Formats: sequence, C-alpha cells, structure tokens
Amino acid sequence: MEVLLGLILLCSILILIRVCTVSPLIILRRRVLVDTSILMDGRVLGVARTGLVGDYLLVMDSTLKEMQLLADGSDSEKRTRARAGMATLEKLKEIPDLKLRIISAPANIKKVDDALLVVAKRRRAMIMTNDFNLGQVAHAEGIKTINMNDLGQNLRVEHLPGEKVTLSLSQKGSGARQAVGYLDDGTMVVVDDAEDYVGERVEVEVTRFFQTQAGRMMFAKLIGKSNGATNGNGGKNGNGNGRSKRSS
Repeated sequence: MEVLLGLILLCSILILIRVCTVSPLIILRRRVLVDTSILMDGRVLGVARTGLVGDYLLVMDSTLKEMQLLADGSDSEKRTRARAGMATLEKLKEIPDLKLRIISAPANIKKVDDALLVVAKRRRAMIMTNDFNLGQVAHAEGIKTINMNDLGQNLRVEHLPGEKVTLSLSQKGSGARQAVGYLDDGTMVVVDDAEDYVGERVEVEVTRFFQTQAGRMMFAKLIGKSNGATNGNGGKNGNGNGRSKRSS
C-alpha cells in the first residue's frame, strides 16, 4: 500500500512539473496571419528575423493568388510591389526559427479579407496587415492585429534628409520629370528630375520623408547627374527647355 501511495505521489509530482514547465511554452506560441499588404512590405523581414512575429507565420493560398494577380497586372506600381512581395516570401522561408505555413482558405468564402477574419478566429491567430479598414473590422470582431505602419511610426527613421542611398528606378512618377524606385524595405522613393534614368540604378540624396497611416514615402534628388543646368552661354543645357538628356 505504501509503495502504491508513493507511486501515486510521484506521478502527481511529475504531472505538476509538466504543467508548470510545458504549458507556458504552449501558451507563448503565437500564430500570425499575414495579408498581401504585409508581404509587399519588405519591413516584415526585419521584424520576422527578431522573432517578434511569433512561432508560426501563416499565409493563405488565396493571399498568394491575389499577389500573383497583382504581379501579372497592368498597374506598374502594384506589379513591382507584388513581385517584391513574392521575393519577400522566399526570404521568409529561409529564416531558421520561423515556421512559415501556407494554408488553405475556406472554399466557400470568395473575398480574401473575409477569409482572413474567419481563419484568424478558427486558428486563434493574430492578423498582421497594413490595411487600416481590415484592422478596424478585425478589432471589432475581437481579433488582435499588428499594423506595420503603426509599428514603423514608433521606430527611428532609417534614412534622414541629407542621407545618400542607392536604388533602382522602376517607373515614371506622377509628377513632371519624376521617377520612382523602392528601397529593400518597400519604401517608395520619388526622385525629382530622374525620368531619363528609369531602368537604371542611381545614387540619390533624401530631401523629405513622410510616415503616414498609408505607409512610408521619401522624396529625393539625383546625385552626380546634371539636370536643368545652364550652359556657358546663359542658355539651358540640352534641349533648351531646362531639361537635360542622358547621354546615349
């Protein structure tokens, strides 16, 4: 009888030790569900490498399809960002301690955002998104969210006015003579008087920086390129309208 009581006591102690040591580890395991806006935001790589996003990073197959459609679309800006998002996904797979899982979206739900909300509830996952409206709906439904733009507003700006960076110009800007490029973290950079250099890698100097709810944007000017310079006769360089041309 004493032996039996001893065994029962020993089993009880072992169970208690297991509950006290293992359960906290289980509780700390977080699942984070990401949407298209996050994959297209290169900053997620830096956050993921710190281990702050959780143990499991979940990506729905419908999110990948949505990003693929953007990558094949006619909108040049969205196409560039979506292709960068596909590259980001591959880099996330290489992070040693991050468990990246591609999961199936509910077949009966057509809208990707609706599917994100349903899957987050079913898997008790957080949603990481830069979509302000999606974040508001998730909050109303009791789903925790992480907004990369909100996180960015509380961190130091990486590039201050006057700093020099090198980037590739991928397309023309909306303003006259502007060109647009992107930093590795997904930040859009609008470069003045750089239209002739689309498709090239150039060095620029940061002039202005904006951090908003919609994301980050920088304005910059070319370095080492003569744009709109006057010639020795007091006239304009190149074609006489104040716009210089790139030598062919």
